[in-house]
Amino acid sequence: MGKNVMLKVSGEQLGSEEYNFDMAMAQQVCSVIEALVDADYNVAVVMGGGNIVRGKKLHKNGFTNQVIADEMGMLATVQNGLFLNEVLNQRGKVEGRLFSNIPVESVAERFSYQRAQKYMKDNRAVLIAGGLGKPGFTTDTGVVAQAFELHCDTVIKTTKVDGIYDRDPEFHKDAKRYERISFNDALANQEIQIMDRAALAFAADKAITLVICQPDPEVVLAVLKGDTKKGTIVS
Repeated sequence: MGKNVMLKVSGEQLGSEEYNFDMAMAQQVCSVIEALVDADYNVAVVMGGGNIVRGKKLHKNGFTNQVIADEMGMLATVQNGLFLNEVLNQRGKVEGRLFSNIPVESVAERFSYQRAQKYMKDNRAVLIAGGLGKPGFTTDTGVVAQAFELHCDTVIKTTKVDGIYDRDPEFHKDAKRYERISFNDALANQEIQIMDRAALAFAADKAITLVICQPDPEVVLAVLKGDTKKGTIVS
């Protein structure tokens, strides 16, 4: 795997039932970013917004305009970006630089491929909010597209489970964990919902490897180096 990596951080990893923006959870994410930079990886990060806005909940509540719901979600990722970037900078180990794919210049730089590349090579963590800047795309699709743009040959998606299972381990105690799985097999199994189908297909087409594991610095680094005891590699 190459030096450029993309970390996908879901909104649920930044917020809890008690706090929309949970400091302890953000610190855990920051520890992963710091470990990656310390291990000489060039790091970009894309945030979700599910701790603030979730489209399914809006729809269930009678809000039917998917375009506006997606725009609300993109704004939620900007809030998460501001939060995570500030926590990272307060820790003082790695400098974060926040970009947005939607115009919010008073709070974040407009995304620039050239500046993002430079920051990554300077051992700064590049945080990208605003999704892809257009409605109709999930954060999963956005993160893979952004990984392609920044020459990241690996996307790390940290989750509460230790990799990909053939079905949901929360409801099926006999679920089998994969150490490695091909994109074709992941797309063929409808039970595998670690990323949406469009994101998986895009990653397969662009030969971007996916690493799925828990948000622990030692685990992330181990799986990146090919140790699949605590995670899954999709390639």
